[in-house]
Amino acid sequence: MKSSLAVIALVAGGARLAAAEALPLKAEGGWELKGASVAFERYDGRDVLSVENGLAYKRDVRLQDGTIDFDVQLTRRRSFVYVMFRMQDDRDYEEIYLRPHKSALPDAIQYAPVYQGASAWQLYHGPGATAAQGFEPGAWTHVRLVLSGQKAALFVGDLEKPALLVTQLARDVASGYLALRAFTPPRTGSGPTARYANVSVQPGVVAFEFAKAQAKAAPDQAAPAAWAKPLPFPGSVRAWTVSRALAVPGDGPTSELPAPATLAPLQTIEARPSGLVELHRYVKLPSPDTRDVAAVARVNVRAASAGLRRLDLGFSDVATVFLNGRPLFKGDAHYSFDNPRQEGLVHYGQAAVFLPLEQGDNDLAVLVSDGFGGWGLMARFPDASGLEVTPGR
Repeated sequence: MKSSLAVIALVAGGARLAAAEALPLKAEGGWELKGASVAFERYDGRDVLSVENGLAYKRDVRLQDGTIDFDVQLTRRRSFVYVMFRMQDDRDYEEIYLRPHKSALPDAIQYAPVYQGASAWQLYHGPGATAAQGFEPGAWTHVRLVLSGQKAALFVGDLEKPALLVTQLARDVASGYLALRAFTPPRTGSGPTARYANVSVQPGVVAFEFAKAQAKAAPDQAAPAAWAKPLPFPGSVRAWTVSRALAVPGDGPTSELPAPATLAPLQTIEARPSGLVELHRYVKLPSPDTRDVAAVARVNVRAASAGLRRLDLGFSDVATVFLNGRPLFKGDAHYSFDNPRQEGLVHYGQAAVFLPLEQGDNDLAVLVSDGFGGWGLMARFPDASGLEVTPGR
């Protein structure tokens, strides 16, 4: 039976939230549990969802704009604690998660879109995607997520000032169901990673003034992240012709371009204003189980005169750059926890490739592969004078 939970905490602007719909954390509460270490229990005087590694789906909730509230208890272990929302299916949705082991660090909170089951966290970082937040292990912490159009605000403990203000959600605005998830890597201890309690939703209730909060935010938080800037980066490549998804050899892209017959069908993909292209969003994977994948992204560069031109390149995970069929550069920027440590974040500073352009048309192709964390590409010419860049053929 549905019940109501009165939420009495005040939020920014002094607005009081209306009665919320509680989502009972019991076997008969309509949740779908996935994972051997996911269970309902009575703990600390509360009905809780206890998760070590796994998920709990609430498919009968439909939420586009509105508010999600819950209490959560965390540990000190290396772990990841999620709220997944606007879920179109189990592989396409938005997510925000906590990294308790990174308490107070700049990426203690992470926003990322998920396409075809792949989280694009490596493509989304900085203001509007990651934020610092301290966590107190073992304590019950209240979390609130407010959604309005393409904006989201996540509150952690403090219900007046958001810990993370997302000014541009990546996916199209759509109603969807929600899920709660927790994950901890192997050999990091045992027992519940997170306990959730007092989960409630309020569809249509947006008790937060996004425009006012953005205006009052510190400059580094008010400004959109690079991937969300409303105007194009100077010299950024605005569109690519991209191949279908390809099988990836063990060490990533090779020193040879695949035969043209293997690349069809082709499609033209427009970049975000920053130049970022989210390949998982547009290039269909061969199967739901595919993890390691590659594609060829191509542009034609028409140069008024011959000469060297610098190309700044961001990519995830491995990229080989070809000019007129000849390989010039290969870089590996995949995420690695250690040996060596690599963050794997996509940005223009990952590589600078000097292209020996011929006068007239030049075929620029990038073979880019991904295995984890988001499949993406971005490129720009710091000096684009005398260049005309169009999708390749």
